[in-house]
Amino acid sequence: MLFESAHVRVTAEYGVGTLWLAFPGAPVNALDAPRLTELSAAVAAIERDPFLNVLVVRSAKPAGFCAGLHPGAADVSDRVAFAAHGQRALARLAAVPFVTVAFIDGPCLGAGLELALACDRRVCVATPATHLGFPQRFTCFGGGPRLRQRLGRKAQALIESGHTLSGREALALGLVDRACCARRAKIELRTVLDELERRPRVPVRVPDESGFAHERTAFAQIDLTAGAASGSARALSTDALLARGFITPLEAEQMRAAASRPPAAGPSDTIRRAA
Repeated sequence: MLFESAHVRVTAEYGVGTLWLAFPGAPVNALDAPRLTELSAAVAAIERDPFLNVLVVRSAKPAGFCAGLHPGAADVSDRVAFAAHGQRALARLAAVPFVTVAFIDGPCLGAGLELALACDRRVCVATPATHLGFPQRFTCFGGGPRLRQRLGRKAQALIESGHTLSGREALALGLVDRACCARRAKIELRTVLDELERRPRVPVRVPDESGFAHERTAFAQIDLTAGAASGSARALSTDALLARGFITPLEAEQMRAAASRPPAAGPSDTIRRAA
């Protein structure tokens, strides 16, 4: 164990470090000022380890990568300072002296997507629970400039739309590098790690913090309590899930088969039939 705190821990094996997000008290991970401080401390421990070649950032929760800001962030008195704190934490992650990979399995929204964008690569598990985007239509931790580097003119449209994407939609847009079904998740991650071990230790990066000041100022004026745009895949039909890439054809057939089965008999049904 390289690092352990209340919300973050770092393990290492054969040159691969894993930064685990495990924020207690809620079904999904979400960021606030203390958790950003822990994230920075974890990255500091990672920087000091001379034996690491790759870092994987992932959730220790089954419910997803990171779903944005913790509700308590709405009460932060100095929004500019809070945004600057998050920008410094993710900039430190983005400057780690070896390749970083965000392993996205579940919601990756708002500040959570900004965290993923601070990594060099993004591997996404495409399931109905996995959706990526900025449903509250803002960035605050440097995600805007990083997204523009990745998507160019499409970046601002994605942020302002509030629309969320499936893993395969994110792949088609260029937001993630790989998308796979749940059955292949471990194989896909291992394949990426094997590829990275054969490449140079320090990736070529072009940091761009030119929009950070504007992002901090804009964030200070946003109403964090406003309702987010609906982008969850849970309300979609099986055909829509398949068309948007949340599920594979095989998974669609399994869902249809499950829906067509008669409900299991309860105790009262069994008694009535016996009578």
